[in-house]
Amino acid sequence: MRDGAFTVETITTPQPGAGQVLIRILACGICGSDLHLFKHAADIVRLAQELGAPPDDLTKGLVLGHEFVGEIAAFGAGCTQRLALHDRVCAMPFIEVDGATAAIGATTRTTGAYAQYMVLPEAGLLRVRDEVETEAAALTEPFAIAVHALAHARLTGAEEVVVIGCGPIGLAIIALATRRKTHRIVASDPSGARRDLALVLGADIAVDPRVASPFAQLQSRGPAAVFECVGAPGLIGQIVREAPYRSRVVVTGICQGEDRFLPMLAISKELCLQFVSYYEAEEFTTALELLSGGDINWRPLVTASVDLDGVAGAFATLRGNNGHAKILIRP
Repeated sequence: MRDGAFTVETITTPQPGAGQVLIRILACGICGSDLHLFKHAADIVRLAQELGAPPDDLTKGLVLGHEFVGEIAAFGAGCTQRLALHDRVCAMPFIEVDGATAAIGATTRTTGAYAQYMVLPEAGLLRVRDEVETEAAALTEPFAIAVHALAHARLTGAEEVVVIGCGPIGLAIIALATRRKTHRIVASDPSGARRDLALVLGADIAVDPRVASPFAQLQSRGPAAVFECVGAPGLIGQIVREAPYRSRVVVTGICQGEDRFLPMLAISKELCLQFVSYYEAEEFTTALELLSGGDINWRPLVTASVDLDGVAGAFATLRGNNGHAKILIRP
């Protein structure tokens, strides 16, 4: 990503250093946060520096991509080689650079997975079992976010679930909540195709928010577990107005600008607002295990694949209301 556009460039294949492994990328998902970064990169870098991150020069060119699965192509010096050449692996998208943690695919200090090769620390690699399909393993990162969000929702199984936004994260939450046998799941998305995906993955009802409120579909007057997976301005305020008394609201959507809601209304309803980001290491491992177990219906989430030359077109497609969930890059 350079000057607000994508370009495919040929660079020298990176060489693994001490304790590092060269990975050949097999698949990388296009994440909603990638779309967000593509549109708001300068603002995000500025905010990150205000929060203490090292300076970042976007003119160097930013290689995105953090939802990846690859195979081991070479070992650097000092590796234990607990895994073998050609083993498929995935990993959490964080790496230590000059003593500071860098998010893979979100800074020029490290190369993301929109590439044929990347270098990763050997210690953080998780082996993908032979029977697990590459496409399933590529969904580990978004499913880890869903695992994390559900953990913070503290579901009992008695409450109804409302999922607002049926992109990959919302759909992953539905798939995992269905597995937990929750009471009832209401999904909301303006895309008819995504509403259909929500029903396939286990939602009991899917509504168009332009026509009906998802909260009007609740059968119980008790607390609900609400997942905000959009990040649109005003949506939290709408949830505060419409959510039932003592509901738990888990916010995964990224709203770039300032937003507002009525605290007095949230207080009077005793709502719990929980903002979540990423996941713990054990939750990432849990996500891979769940996708490896065969009882998660992940296939409907993968709606297309492209090569590196198709990335720009895929971004343009995903910006529209077209029903796509996860587009995988196969470099």
